[in-house]
Amino acid sequence: MPHQIGKYQIAGLLGQGAMGVVYRATDPLIERTVALKTVRRDYGDAEQARELMARFRKEAQAAGRLMHPNIVAVHEYGESHDIAFIAMEFVDGTPLSALIGQRPCPLPRALAWFSDLLAALDYSHAHGVVHRDIKPANLLVTRDDRIKVSDFGIARIESSTLTQTGAMLGTPSYMSPEQFRGEAIDGRSDLFSAAIVLYQLLTGQRPFSGSAATVMQQVLNHTPQRPSQLIAALPPGLDAVIMRALAKAPEQRHATARAFQQALDGVLRDGGAAPAAVAAPPHTEQDADATILATPARTLGITGATGGTAGQPPWLRPLLPQLETALTHQVGPVAKLLLRRIALNAPDFDSLSRQLLEHIPSPSAQAVFQQQLAALGAGVADPAPAPEATVTTTLAAATPSAAEMTADRAPTATALTPQFATAVTPVLASAIGPIASIVVKRALSQASGLDDFIARLTTHIDAAAARQQFLEQAGLLSLQQLGE
Repeated sequence: MPHQIGKYQIAGLLGQGAMGVVYRATDPLIERTVALKTVRRDYGDAEQARELMARFRKEAQAAGRLMHPNIVAVHEYGESHDIAFIAMEFVDGTPLSALIGQRPCPLPRALAWFSDLLAALDYSHAHGVVHRDIKPANLLVTRDDRIKVSDFGIARIESSTLTQTGAMLGTPSYMSPEQFRGEAIDGRSDLFSAAIVLYQLLTGQRPFSGSAATVMQQVLNHTPQRPSQLIAALPPGLDAVIMRALAKAPEQRHATARAFQQALDGVLRDGGAAPAAVAAPPHTEQDADATILATPARTLGITGATGGTAGQPPWLRPLLPQLETALTHQVGPVAKLLLRRIALNAPDFDSLSRQLLEHIPSPSAQAVFQQQLAALGAGVADPAPAPEATVTTTLAAATPSAAEMTADRAPTATALTPQFATAVTPVLASAIGPIASIVVKRALSQASGLDDFIARLTTHIDAAAARQQFLEQAGLLSLQQLGE
């Protein structure tokens, strides 16, 4: 193992393949740890070497133009003697491929990971970069249980002269039909591959499997089983969204990653409603969204639990707003659906708490949520004050920032305004950088209210301390808005 490559001091080996090695290294000038991806410039014959170097430089060019919290950052491309290298962000995490087994992933965790993937794709596509090799091995799960997309080695850059239209590059089990046919591709090819990842997360198996030739035939000609046919507990409305993303023709899929996310959010918001005619993908984006969002709400086959407190046990009703908001901060928009499903069968608060904790993705997040549950549980046990007052007070004692954002308010008090979005943008920028303005704009168009807006912004902050600081500052801003 070399001691130094370029200016980078080698600290250890991270991985090794047929064409190169990835080292853990240090930039001595700024004392930054990086992942140093290297390839030999003289690999294979002259033609192979030229192709490999062109792809390697393209990876640096593609990822280097992208700055997003869910994309592994590229710092530098360089060459040293017979080695070319890319200095990348060092991600202390695990490839998703190492975490996916033959058992389904819990729904909240799968959807949280997938939301990160779609956010990365929405950003990269908007900047003219199509990844072309979305698969679990290229998705890193950080210690904070977030997804970062890596390996843009075969990415297509719009206006690039390095990628030939007819080149069939990718991993067979995750390739789109147009990739197999050697046709021109766009972002909808990445969405097809991403849908395969989601299918695998939710069901424990890929929709297309076997030898490369078998997979190609299936991708081109075979319609896989709907996810709910394999896992009956899945919200049936997910079938239409996923099967649409797996449509053979790109024009029948979701037009963008954002549209894909909005379709998922719509199904979860409406309680897992299943649109009619799942098997036939709609021909236009407008038709599909209208079909999904116009369907009457239904929660996992349980009627009468679509949004209000009807059907909930009396002890839960005063706690529901605070509990739902706290859970949203951990698992995202699926919180409302998850909470109402578990609450219908939970005999008491302790049972509800235990079941909810099973769906919190990381140990650190579980610890925070457990503190919030303890505060809420104390409110349930103490009969002296009114339930609403007790809940608000005890939650404030455990997590001041959450209390500032989740205390009982009239519906009009939690209205989200453009003024608040403008005020919170620099606060978010201090945590995630210049991308904050884009994140705020997207969340503003999707959020159902102030709490949902703050929760969506929080999901883009990796570090727990930074998330806590943001919640405190956002809470203060929201209180200022209420005061106005």
